[in-house]
Amino acid sequence: MKRILIWFVNIFMKLISKIEFKNLDNIPDDRPLVLAANHIGFFDAFVMVTIKKVMNDKNLVVIVAEKYKNSKFFNWAVEILGFMFVDRYNSDVKTLKAVIRKMNNDGLLCIAPEGTRSPDGQMLKAQNGAVYIAAKTRAIIVPLAATGCMDSQIKENLWKKRLNITIEFGEPYEVPEIPRKNREEFLNGQTDELMCRIGSMLPPSYRGYYADYPRLKELLKEKE
Repeated sequence: MKRILIWFVNIFMKLISKIEFKNLDNIPDDRPLVLAANHIGFFDAFVMVTIKKVMNDKNLVVIVAEKYKNSKFFNWAVEILGFMFVDRYNSDVKTLKAVIRKMNNDGLLCIAPEGTRSPDGQMLKAQNGAVYIAAKTRAIIVPLAATGCMDSQIKENLWKKRLNITIEFGEPYEVPEIPRKNREEFLNGQTDELMCRIGSMLPPSYRGYYADYPRLKELLKEKE
């Protein structure tokens, strides 16, 4: 059933969109991974399902917002695909422990650090979950920058013309170990680093909350 669902999603996405993956080879094969992306629309998850290198991972971990538990379809799909619901607003220790267990077994985590999709495509202030899990499990982080699948674009163009979606994979990097002192300050700084790396691959109109961060400007200057 899982293969059938993945096949159906791939066919559907081919019908409504043209998806370009840039630097897909930046996904390493020999370490636990955290794929962290900006969250610009409802279809983000559908795009991820089309990446064979991701969906074929036997220890794939995908976190889905708890609000989708109210949908019978999403409950069914999450169970079939082996994804996990998470409570974004309360301490969900049970889910966090389950994620870390999988990550310690060479897992691959797909996560949107912002925690919710942006209403206008601009980056929102992110939460620290992605970098915390990466640091605790010594996983490599690969930043992902998504464009072309904002909810407004889908509403305007769906069934009229195919969406042009681009997913760019950034350079993989490692988060240092969490220090005993100033943990919150450390995690905030590492989250800013991650989001600035994502922002450096996005057009200016997408950078939102992080647009004026010095680190983002530094990364953009390095690319010139």
